[in-house]
Amino acid sequence: MKRSLVVATALMAISTTASAGGGYLGMSLGMEPGANDAFSHVAMPSGRSLRGLGGFRFGNFAIEGAVNGFGVLTGLGDHNAYQLSASGKLSLPLGNNFEVFGRAGLEHTTLDLGDDRYNLAGNGFLVGAGFEYRLNAVVASGSIFVDYNVHRATLEDQRNNQIDATTRIWSLGFTVGL
Repeated sequence: MKRSLVVATALMAISTTASAGGGYLGMSLGMEPGANDAFSHVAMPSGRSLRGLGGFRFGNFAIEGAVNGFGVLTGLGDHNAYQLSASGKLSLPLGNNFEVFGRAGLEHTTLDLGDDRYNLAGNGFLVGAGFEYRLNAVVASGSIFVDYNVHRATLEDQRNNQIDATTRIWSLGFTVGL
């Protein structure tokens, strides 16, 4: 009886650990970000966006951190915008390793214009959704995904000028399990 209880407890512990998921790293390449008028008057996004991400999955929920960057054109020339975020991601299985997911979190955005007086930075939030195909190989796991994220932040310069900046980005990416 005691032996059966120990074996059952060990099996439950193993299955709980296995279903918990694990850590992952990934990257995505996005289309040129769309921006609202307030952001576009200061800096017009140009070129593609690139996002590096990492997270830890617990069943269907993941905690994810990411750094997103893209080029912008301003009256002062070519510059870069960066978005650092932390978010929660909830995935719902559709079958055959396909999932749909939603993401929400907080972010910090910086727009480097090459002059400390005019550089913009601020905090905001992001929301997003997408589809993911999970790759569960014997040696490693990972995924391929398509997502759409809306980034919203209130940016401020040293002179206390503020703009409400919104960017929208479609991207295609992959993750690799650790």
